[in-house]
Amino acid sequence: MAIAKMKKMTLLAEHTHKEELLKSVQEMQSLEIISLADKDDEDLLKGFTKETSDKKVMGLETKLQDIEYAIDYLDDYVAQPGMIEKLKSKRDVYTLAELESHVEAVDINTLLDRVSVKEQEINAISEELKNLSQEEQFLRKWRNLNFMPDEVNRFKLMKVMVGTVDIEHAEPIIDTVKENGKVYYEEIYRRSDEVAYLFILPKDEVKALTDDLSQYSYRALRYDYNVLPEDALYTNLIEQKEKKERLADQKKEMSGWKSLYKDLQLAEEYYYNLSERNKAKDILIDSPHLFIMTGWIEEDKIENLKANISEEIGENNFVVLTDEIKMEEYRNVPIVLKNNKLIQPFEMITEMFSYPQYNEVDPTPYMFPFFMIFFGMIGADLGYGLILWAATFAGLKYFNMEGSQKRFIKFLHILSYPTMAFGLFFGSFFGVELPIQVLSLQDDVIEIMIISVAIGIFQLVFGLIMNGIIKGRQGQRASSYIDGYAWAMMLIGVVLYVLGSMVFDMPLLSQIGIGLALINVVGILVISTISSKNKGLGFGLGLYNLYGVSGYIGDIVSYTRLMALGVASANIAMAFNLIIGFLPPLIRFTVGIVLIIALQALNIALAFLSAYVHSSRLQYVEFFGKFFEGGGKPLVPLKTLEKHIWLKKRN
Repeated sequence: MAIAKMKKMTLLAEHTHKEELLKSVQEMQSLEIISLADKDDEDLLKGFTKETSDKKVMGLETKLQDIEYAIDYLDDYVAQPGMIEKLKSKRDVYTLAELESHVEAVDINTLLDRVSVKEQEINAISEELKNLSQEEQFLRKWRNLNFMPDEVNRFKLMKVMVGTVDIEHAEPIIDTVKENGKVYYEEIYRRSDEVAYLFILPKDEVKALTDDLSQYSYRALRYDYNVLPEDALYTNLIEQKEKKERLADQKKEMSGWKSLYKDLQLAEEYYYNLSERNKAKDILIDSPHLFIMTGWIEEDKIENLKANISEEIGENNFVVLTDEIKMEEYRNVPIVLKNNKLIQPFEMITEMFSYPQYNEVDPTPYMFPFFMIFFGMIGADLGYGLILWAATFAGLKYFNMEGSQKRFIKFLHILSYPTMAFGLFFGSFFGVELPIQVLSLQDDVIEIMIISVAIGIFQLVFGLIMNGIIKGRQGQRASSYIDGYAWAMMLIGVVLYVLGSMVFDMPLLSQIGIGLALINVVGILVISTISSKNKGLGFGLGLYNLYGVSGYIGDIVSYTRLMALGVASANIAMAFNLIIGFLPPLIRFTVGIVLIIALQALNIALAFLSAYVHSSRLQYVEFFGKFFEGGGKPLVPLKTLEKHIWLKKRN
């Protein structure tokens, strides 16, 4: 059964056992708690109220945010394992009790304060370095200034002016100074955006020159140092060196905070779990002495959950009631997909589209063989398949893949087998044709296209029959025929007609095909009319339904992409080989080797990306649309974070 059978479970217990019971439920991670406070059954809820713990939850979330911020900050400083080491290492495993015991023994506030103080120190040093760097830029520009600007202000007859102008005003200013004839000038430095000048002139000419300079955005030098720029620069560089050493020491100290970093990670797990339990309390309803918890759970996990709670608080201290799911609740029932180990990785394809509703079927096992075929036909190269197999096998064998990452690697590993199989079928090995092949991707394009269309028609017919079966089980007999069986029979009729008239030259087979198609055309019109209260409207709907034949033509044509993409990938690989083959022997066996590896790697990436995207598209658009409605939601149980560790779950 691909969709797990669910039950609605209700637990009653005394308030004194609320925290222990919630911990037991959270540790098992199988019960999605739902609210009873919105129900209309007044007799059941009489005397019960809803607990509110908003302030406590907000406090926990604030603490959690502080911890997350500290961890993010330390990520840049605490020494981290390399990528290979990280992939090989396994997460630590804790029970919920071990996690809580460890975190409660640590003063988390002190750890957060240490991180905060260190952050402030580093920020202060960094800000000082930023200011010193700006000073350095200023002093480097003026390092050729060999006198103190304040000293020359004491001259009685002469005036010394030092300042800068924009580069575009440099020439006009010099022209003005030359026209004056009484002003000595000297260029101190020139940059791409500005020029600095020294002007020496009689004091009675100051006003005239100042008026002239004001037209060109002249900026007088403001020099706040008591030593020459060269000396100030030397001091600046020494100070920068000292602060950089201090900053390096601070970072080196933080790189050794592995224990503190680990404690904060465990604290993040702890406070997340605690926050989730407190959020769950808001969903429960309370009386003066008892509380009620209700939620969705897989049927085969009820006994385990009861056993775990009994172990935690005693079997006489709680009551469990289970209810069968009513038909009107189907849309609200959360979904758990259950498939064997081979099919399980392909659940990700279904989940990206939509979860099924509780009264539907899980399309994963029905989609699985088609996805394998489509991916293999598009990849269609023995060499590419071997690389995919070796890479995924190594990942699963030698690295500690976990969670969704492991599922995706398994998914690709399974897909390497049809890729290799179709590579042998088409006789392709990195774009080189093998001596043994059933069909050639270069010479048998039409035959491959026919196979693609044939597989597509088979999938469409299969999907339509599935539609008929599902709607028949739901009691929609007319719809099961009109939207399912009738179209399946019409497609089969068309196939029989094509085989009889164009392939085998069997007129009887052609006539059977035409008859089967026409009978179901009439059947759609008749059943649509009979099943409708308004017969005219029903007949019109039947005609409109038949207009859908254009959509089926488009669906069938879509499957030709299997041929097109497979042939394109093979021909691109062959073209790359041809290009390298034209190179002179010396280049071919030196640079050519690197080049062919890079080009083939690019084609492998494109081939597998195309295979994944277009195989998914054919399932979503052409196949799922024939029988799968979707719109379900996954089970969201009360669970732990498991971001940095794995929780040892009870079974």
